[in-house]
Amino acid sequence: MKRVLFAALLLIFGVGMHSTSVAGPHASIRLYNNAPTRTHFVLPGINGLNCYTADLHVHTMFSDGSVTPDERVKEAWIDGLDIMAITDHIETRRREREMLKFLKGYSPDKSGFEPINTRCSRGVHADERGIVSDLNFSAELALKAAASYPELTIIKGAEISREPVHIGHYCALFTTDNNKIYSTDDAQAIRNARAQGAIITHNHPGWERKSSDYTEFEKKIYAEGLIDGIEVSNGRNFYPEIVRRAVKKKLYMVSATDIHATTASIFGKQNFYRDMTLIFAKDKSEKELRKALLSQKTLGYCGGYIIGEESLLAKFFQASVSATYASSTKKKTSISLTNHTSFDYKLTHNGREIILPAFQTVLVSLSGKKAVFSVENMFHMDTKHPIVELKINK
Repeated sequence: MKRVLFAALLLIFGVGMHSTSVAGPHASIRLYNNAPTRTHFVLPGINGLNCYTADLHVHTMFSDGSVTPDERVKEAWIDGLDIMAITDHIETRRREREMLKFLKGYSPDKSGFEPINTRCSRGVHADERGIVSDLNFSAELALKAAASYPELTIIKGAEISREPVHIGHYCALFTTDNNKIYSTDDAQAIRNARAQGAIITHNHPGWERKSSDYTEFEKKIYAEGLIDGIEVSNGRNFYPEIVRRAVKKKLYMVSATDIHATTASIFGKQNFYRDMTLIFAKDKSEKELRKALLSQKTLGYCGGYIIGEESLLAKFFQASVSATYASSTKKKTSISLTNHTSFDYKLTHNGREIILPAFQTVLVSLSGKKAVFSVENMFHMDTKHPIVELKINK
């Protein structure tokens, strides 16, 4: 009996000691989790349409960016984007020139390879030899990588990049074959993109220019109906006069990073999100995204500012913020303003500044009975702010 009891005690304590003991030395002990986390945007839809976040102007190492297509995809997913367009330059491919030097040993005589038509964005004439490289490759890699990130939709595109002051740069979106876009004729390159069903964004129209006036080339391509949209901001640069052009010409408005480095290196220390275009669409199918863009259902976001057509800005703000009655006297009414979105708002009412952070509520004393505000971090025509009235809920 004693032996049975002793064996039972050994079994109990043995199992217990085994379950809590630590094995011998470890070669590696993980001290933190490095799994990527995705920013989650809460933004309102308008008129039954969803609000999607998009960057429609992005570069990879296959033109003059510093990041591979698969890293661009991961980066966009982390940044919370719903849509990203891969728009590597057709005629400007600095990384290609560098890689040709790196790979010179692969040439038959070990002397290297000649870069062909890789510098046309700076006024170097585009010649008849065309493009040797496969300009579809970067988008194909991005599409393959995006299979691991189902929340992210990739648009295949390309940037037609010619001399910036008189000709300019243009993003072709929804391309089918980037290898068939190139032409020595600047306008014909845009026509070639349109011929395969692409829509065209006029990029950074204020870049390296002293004026936002139309150049002779722009007059030509606008008159021909080749331009569908335009960037109202690019990187940190806002083009106030271009908003007016977009409204007059019925062009969709774009705010884009035009990113070449990593977004973390540019936006990581900022107190706002990366530049993006808000697209109001039924869903993220190509058909619905095209429809949204061509019907000008977009707003731009840049550095905490929201840019676009006045009535669309007003609807977006009214869908973002609610006003609730709190109390009143003979002279004043107090309300609470609640921001239901991921964007901060800066307002003025009767000359007084009101800061309304994301997902916060503030108490506001109205000078009258109407909740009318100037939304200071919204721009429409030129640098004007929309004046918006909120319904006061009781």
